[in-house]
Amino acid sequence: MRLRLLSRYLLDWSDAVLRFCLLAIVALGCAQEPEELVLAQVGGEPITASEFREFDARIPAGMKEGGQRQVLESLIDKKLLLREADAAKMAEDSWFKSELARFKRARLMALYMEREVVAKIELTPEEIERYYRESGRHRALRLGGIMVESLEEAGAITDQLAAGADFHELASVHSVHERTAARGGDTGIYQTRDQMSAETVEQVLGLAIGGVSAPVREVFSHEDFYVIYKVLDEIPAPLSASEQIIVEELTVQKREERRQALRDSLVKTYAPVPRPAAIQRLVENGVMADQAEVLCAYRGGELTVSGFLAAYELLTGRSLQAADSAHVAEVLHRRVLPDLFVGAEIEAAGLAEDERFKETVAVKSEELMLSALRRREVDQYVSVTEEEVRDFYDAHPEKFARPEITTIVEILVASDSLAQRLGDELRAGGDAAALAQRHTRREGSLHHGGQMQLNAYTQGLFPVLSAAVQEVVVGEVGGPLKTEQGYSVFKVLERTREQIPYNAESQRRARAYVRIDKSKRDYVRFVRNLRNKYPVEIVEGSLGKL
Repeated sequence: MRLRLLSRYLLDWSDAVLRFCLLAIVALGCAQEPEELVLAQVGGEPITASEFREFDARIPAGMKEGGQRQVLESLIDKKLLLREADAAKMAEDSWFKSELARFKRARLMALYMEREVVAKIELTPEEIERYYRESGRHRALRLGGIMVESLEEAGAITDQLAAGADFHELASVHSVHERTAARGGDTGIYQTRDQMSAETVEQVLGLAIGGVSAPVREVFSHEDFYVIYKVLDEIPAPLSASEQIIVEELTVQKREERRQALRDSLVKTYAPVPRPAAIQRLVENGVMADQAEVLCAYRGGELTVSGFLAAYELLTGRSLQAADSAHVAEVLHRRVLPDLFVGAEIEAAGLAEDERFKETVAVKSEELMLSALRRREVDQYVSVTEEEVRDFYDAHPEKFARPEITTIVEILVASDSLAQRLGDELRAGGDAAALAQRHTRREGSLHHGGQMQLNAYTQGLFPVLSAAVQEVVVGEVGGPLKTEQGYSVFKVLERTREQIPYNAESQRRARAYVRIDKSKRDYVRFVRNLRNKYPVEIVEGSLGKL
């Protein structure tokens, strides 16, 4: 009897414990799902803590100003703009739709090419070294130039040089480039091929020291001149000065080779069969042609007139105008069909379902929506007067100046002790040019008393020297410092920055600056007005709970 009572008691107790545990679990589950923190209300729509964190994470660290409150204000502005864009039906805007379609296509194409082309590219150190030498980037040339205004005058000077005339004397007399003419045509700087115009590279890169080029057409300050160049000296240019460009160029070459091979393979796989008669009818009738007519059949599908016209506009940015059948056929074979087949591969691979792609498109869609709204409501009303353009140019000379040039006298020697002694002599007032003439090992600067001109373009050639020169004021002496060529001491003679004249190019730039500034101010006013249109309520103290 007692045993039965005890068993019943234990069963009842176990049932009660079980019911208690179930209630506790339910209560605990409810406790783990608190209502999310709301930071603000914009037109009745909440801004939650998670939305704030996501927005904050997208802002680059260097662009964050004013802490969390400023980030929240920016998010509120974005919400207001999206609310207004929705009210204005910007999703139906033709510019927005075309730009979003273009972005989606480009992004999917990039994902596909990354997987099928870029990921399979490899560059070896041997390839980089070979291209470095084959492209002439292992040389830095010090050029002399005789600049004249006509090809006839340039030809006459070339004939005189061929007859044995002195290059420096002719430059001093005939060159219209005053700064270099005063130095017998010497530019005073060493340049790699990437610091010269393509026309100059073509004429001088294959020349040895002392070689003279044919006249080169150059444009200075928007005017045409002709320059006869002479290679005065050369020094080895380190691979590091151009390695990034070399890698980029080789990568582009290999990417294009693999891209073309891939497209050729796809064309072979899909085996397109164009229909010349349909192409001719499209040429004759243009956009009035039968949109459903098939221009080309291929394995697995067909391309209609409608599809071709849409692809043509997407690829070229314009609608098909008057064209002959040869042009249509070329665009069809070289652009539309390969693009169509890549698109089929993208669809088969399911790249459009990639979550990262979807997230990227969602973010870009909002950006384009706001850009479309700004174009319609702000930018189209911005105007700039000629007076505003001139005032901006005059008020901001620093924006219209060429890179600063620092002129130094440098003495390069083999030993630290000699460099120390020469540095002491320079600091004591010694003649820098005479000391350089007597001691420097940098042969190219001998006939200029050791003078060198350094600017942003020469930093890669003289990295140690350029960095040290920037720390020394005009008139002072720097060094000794150890470089790859030896030990260097130098005196800074001057720093100059040539002003760009008020011409068509500087006017174009000034007008752009003014337009951007006015657009920004008008946009700020537009957003402020939206705060009057849609109620904004910030939950004070909520940021402190994040």
